[in-house]
Amino acid sequence: MLAVVKDIIHLFIVVTIVNVILYGLPIPKLIKKCRLSSYMIEGNNRFEYQQNRECGGYSTAYVLRNLGIDIDGLTAYNQIPFKLLHGNVSGIGIILLCLRYKMKVLLRIGNIEALKDSVCKGIPVVVLTRSVVGSRGLHYITVVGFDNDYIYTADSVKDHKNSDDSRYNRKISISDFKKIWQTSLIYQPLMFNLFFEIKK
Repeated sequence: MLAVVKDIIHLFIVVTIVNVILYGLPIPKLIKKCRLSSYMIEGNNRFEYQQNRECGGYSTAYVLRNLGIDIDGLTAYNQIPFKLLHGNVSGIGIILLCLRYKMKVLLRIGNIEALKDSVCKGIPVVVLTRSVVGSRGLHYITVVGFDNDYIYTADSVKDHKNSDDSRYNRKISISDFKKIWQTSLIYQPLMFNLFFEIKK
């Protein structure tokens, strides 16, 4: 019995190290209450829609455009190094893409109030979620606003579009957002409530 427990602990440590290599070591950010009850990032940007599994590139490109770099989602995706199986993008790939453009980037683990606080800085935030409630597939989206009821996003999957607003194309109820934001699995214990703060 003791040997089995040791094997499980060893496996947990190895898998955690691999996840840190692929996604980076998240820095915790927990806030009891965001200073604002609602916020929407304004500005000229555009929605683009992916053809395959390029959401990491499209969501990061949206943020880079907000920071003054004119880049489309497919170009950003093609510039991301260290792609995973089937072309999926790791967190470290997003970090390296941002560094290529001389941006500062922090990978965070946090609560919904911490995410809102990051959005209040006026720069969209890339978030790792499930595609939809009940899905096992991972998906990067860009959060551009919030209020007491919804999280507002720029989503690169056309089927997820549920708004014609020029500032966001998908609104997700806070309760559903919390469900899709829970991305950890038994073999990925640090992959929950992840988001990327990107700035100049």
